[in-house]
Amino acid sequence: MCGIAGIFNNNQIPGNARDIVEQMNKIQKHRGPDDTGIYSDNNCALGHVRLSIIDLSKDGHQPFFSTDKNYVLTYNGEIYNFIELRQELELKGYIFRTKTDTEVLINAYIEWGINCLSKFNGMFAFAIYDIIKNIFFIARDRVGIKPFYYLYKNNTFYFASEIKAFLVIPNINLTLNNLTLFDYLCFNRTDIFDETFTNEISRLPKGHYGIIDKNDLEIKKWWSSFDFLSVKTNISFDEAIKTTENIFLSAVELHMRSDVPTGSCLSGGLDSTILLGIIHSKQLATNGFKTFTASFPGTSYDECSYIELLQKKYQFENFRTYPTADGALKNLNEFVYYNDEPTTSPTFYSQFEVMRLAKDNGVTVLLDGQGGDENFAGYQYFHGFNFTGLYKQKQFGKLLIELYKSFIRKQEKEAFQTFLFQILPSSIKKKLLLKTLPYINKDFFYTYIDKSKIFNEFFSAENLNHSLALHFQYKLEHLLRMEDRNSMAFQIESRVPYLDYRLIEYLLSLPANYKIRNGETKFLQKKALENYTIPEIINRKDKLGFATPGKEWMKTNRWESLTIENYKSLCEKMPSIFNKHVSLKDNLYEKWKVNQLYTWQKIFNVKA
Repeated sequence: MCGIAGIFNNNQIPGNARDIVEQMNKIQKHRGPDDTGIYSDNNCALGHVRLSIIDLSKDGHQPFFSTDKNYVLTYNGEIYNFIELRQELELKGYIFRTKTDTEVLINAYIEWGINCLSKFNGMFAFAIYDIIKNIFFIARDRVGIKPFYYLYKNNTFYFASEIKAFLVIPNINLTLNNLTLFDYLCFNRTDIFDETFTNEISRLPKGHYGIIDKNDLEIKKWWSSFDFLSVKTNISFDEAIKTTENIFLSAVELHMRSDVPTGSCLSGGLDSTILLGIIHSKQLATNGFKTFTASFPGTSYDECSYIELLQKKYQFENFRTYPTADGALKNLNEFVYYNDEPTTSPTFYSQFEVMRLAKDNGVTVLLDGQGGDENFAGYQYFHGFNFTGLYKQKQFGKLLIELYKSFIRKQEKEAFQTFLFQILPSSIKKKLLLKTLPYINKDFFYTYIDKSKIFNEFFSAENLNHSLALHFQYKLEHLLRMEDRNSMAFQIESRVPYLDYRLIEYLLSLPANYKIRNGETKFLQKKALENYTIPEIINRKDKLGFATPGKEWMKTNRWESLTIENYKSLCEKMPSIFNKHVSLKDNLYEKWKVNQLYTWQKIFNVKA
């Protein structure tokens, strides 16, 4: 895991380009404390900061040159199947001088060109400069695990792993992107396609690549979750169970490839405990295995009792951190700075502290359960999307059964709300939504609601599988952004085995009733992987996710005072967006977002 940065112009880069990239490297040094590198010529300057994971020698230094010196690469991420790809390339005559996945990547590009992307199993964001042809190639992984930001200024292309790196560019002025702000305030969503919170900086969309030739940037899609929605009806449930288990076991094994200490995040939920169970059952951890948990003693959010039950089955170390309201307030500026953009929930502050704990205990690679809910339909509101599919397919008998089963499992509220919102006319949806957002200016709401991809696409799912594909498109990436920033703030490489592309593609092709059945979410996951956790967790009825007592935090006097003060300031600066006469009352997310937005604008000097 690393940080990348650079500047490219087909004609000539600015005279101070190398100095700018050096400053970008310094800003991103937390992403790669082990090594720093720069390459520059008249057309290109590339920067890199390295966190050593595979082949800890100096052979992994970047920017990295091809053997013939015609290509130079700066790369962030991991190609988990690099050993297999290396063997394939060796059969084609390639001779390797290092043991890194970096060398595999550049040779794969030389051999297969753009088609190399579909061969990679991993997380990645990279840029390759073709020195001879004066062409610049950029690419990003399928689901957006690794970041890639860019901007054009005076016909020059600037890029980096983090937005804060752009602040060193002379005379840069950042302004607030109102469409992104709208989705953030109204839908609790960020990181939509290529949009950021600023008008000037863009994101290379996940599953896309770009080519710059003659100063024209052409961006194209190379992977999308929507490409795998053709349901295979000839796969039996028993076959799906076996294949799902095999794919996921392979995914975990690949994600455990590392030359540094490895551990995992651990809650009392299904995803992280199954990960731990596989690692222990298959003996994938060679030098002990540490786990890290956010604990909230004395509250309903604490899951340590399940972890203690799990410790009776598997012997492992568990380290705990205890995030608090005061701690979140004390570290607010640090947290916002490292996250690059406003976050959507106090949960991500707890994640920040888990990463700090892992760093303090000597772990460099941390596996996490991110993506399990999106793959296996784990969120309770997925029932509503399932209802929608059955309703639109006129399978009313099955719909009644699922409605009843959901009701007796006490999951009906969120499910019904989602179902109704899916089938209501657009005009009624808008009115209902506006009523839940009294602090948002009505004119601002109606200016941006029809421009919102979240409103127009995310809440227009045809069925459960379509909604899962939409989650990969419009929800998952903002979780991955915070996963990346929180981990890299403490020089931790976070890995997410549930987002192995083979698992995503396979599960999207399976019938909906394999994932939700008899009012039970994650039905297939539980059947396929039940041997790797304990019955008490399999049979839990209270899905918490990675929960934090944020609502209680926001009610404390210090947070209340800060929220009132910051909301007043936002109303004064942005009267066309916020209603100054409205109280935020007890709404957790609105209070959190007000403080995030105000603090972020101040730190990054973003003008409204």
